[in-house]
Amino acid sequence: MDDDPPQGLGWFAEAHNLQEGEKANVVLGEDFHTNEVELLNLNDELLKVIEDGGELMFKGGPDDEAVLCTDRTTYAVTRVETSNTLLLFQPPGGLPTKVRLPDGTVDDIDADADDPDDRDPTVTPLPKRRKTDDDATGADGDGPPSTPAEAINRAMKDGVPLGEDGLKDIVSFAQASSHLEVVKCEPRLGPMWERLRQAPHAYAGPEREAEEETPDGDAPGADGGDGGDRTRGTRGIEEEDLVENTQASRAEIVEALAKGPAFRDPTNGDRWRGIDEAYADHILDMLVATAKQQGMSLDAVDEAAVTAAMAADDPPTPAAVTLFVLREYAEAQAPGGAATAGGESPCVWKIDAKKVCRAKASRMLEGSKAAAAGRLRLGEFLADWSGRCDEELRSACTRDLLKGLALIEKGASGRDEDALVRVFRDVDLPKNPRDRFRAIFALKPRWQMDELDAYVAATSDETVEAQLLKYTRVSQPTADAVPIYSKR
Repeated sequence: MDDDPPQGLGWFAEAHNLQEGEKANVVLGEDFHTNEVELLNLNDELLKVIEDGGELMFKGGPDDEAVLCTDRTTYAVTRVETSNTLLLFQPPGGLPTKVRLPDGTVDDIDADADDPDDRDPTVTPLPKRRKTDDDATGADGDGPPSTPAEAINRAMKDGVPLGEDGLKDIVSFAQASSHLEVVKCEPRLGPMWERLRQAPHAYAGPEREAEEETPDGDAPGADGGDGGDRTRGTRGIEEEDLVENTQASRAEIVEALAKGPAFRDPTNGDRWRGIDEAYADHILDMLVATAKQQGMSLDAVDEAAVTAAMAADDPPTPAAVTLFVLREYAEAQAPGGAATAGGESPCVWKIDAKKVCRAKASRMLEGSKAAAAGRLRLGEFLADWSGRCDEELRSACTRDLLKGLALIEKGASGRDEDALVRVFRDVDLPKNPRDRFRAIFALKPRWQMDELDAYVAATSDETVEAQLLKYTRVSQPTADAVPIYSKR
């Protein structure tokens, strides 16, 4: 090795008691070719998590790209290959002889087990050492050893094996040709929502619940038969199950569940259940109608009153579903105030006309074959759309509100009412920017910015501007021409 250890290897020289100018051999340990070590490059934030005793968890199935999660953040994991030989060393005294197991107990590491299969796969094995001459004696010195005896004596003290030439053998226990890098990314919540939308977990109203029951009142499979996951007891998914099997941190999952189309069902062990989209759309209509029947303005919907009224309907609407619809399509206007008997604070909500009308448009477009084929005329759709919305909300039914739901392309006549509507929802596009732009340009090769901006969203590590520079090419024949974006 070099006379002077490179910068950053001070621990290496100190651990092996290498003095300035001392030469040593680099040798391969006995298990060098069988040891497999994975290197993980941690940023300061992740390193602090480990130093503070926090938890890092790899998540993903056999066909998933792995992510690394703290309790609050998700990181994408990528493998970086290197063409250089990377040898791995450890102090000659070896790694700690004890390890703390996941259950909190402490166990001894059998680093010298004869059978490699008996070793704990989470523990890096210690290198085998050469035996030294126990009868050799010599004096210690501050510089390189001047005699073989001095070298043997020092190596015995250091625990560093010696080669046949009397120089220390610095043992490499493994090599690596790559390492793992992590980059902060968006939580991958899609599979979680897909699970919650599936039967029997998605709630679609008490009538649908009753349909899934057998005539004698027992759910299929209640006796352990073929009904399996369709039993009343297994409707919904426990939170720990979602946390364990979703590629996101616990905090991100809990926050998404609180805001998204899901609720805790107290009749099924407080498990999380999804809300069927068609049922949510129906409850939205019912909520608006109930508020008006109760004499409320849509700008001041009393949460307690409308929730109680809908729970008293036949069939009843669970309070949790009503509250989800309010959170999704209204804005809280008066949180706080005098506490109720239950200790909760009353709240007044303002129905957001744009959110309500946009949700109605999305449901209409999703069920339209003409819109799927790009043959739906804009004028016809606008008339049908506004007719299905409450009179107080119809003013929000405008062409601009369709951005991110559908593309509007000029018809043969050039008139606005003859423009053609094609379904293209931003929520259906991949979250990964590269895949998202691939889907965008697969629909059509050239876009104007007023069309494109509804489908491009900033991520945790890339702004919209950075994505446009990276994935698109801009052409503008003249200074006053509209810029056109195409695939880079």
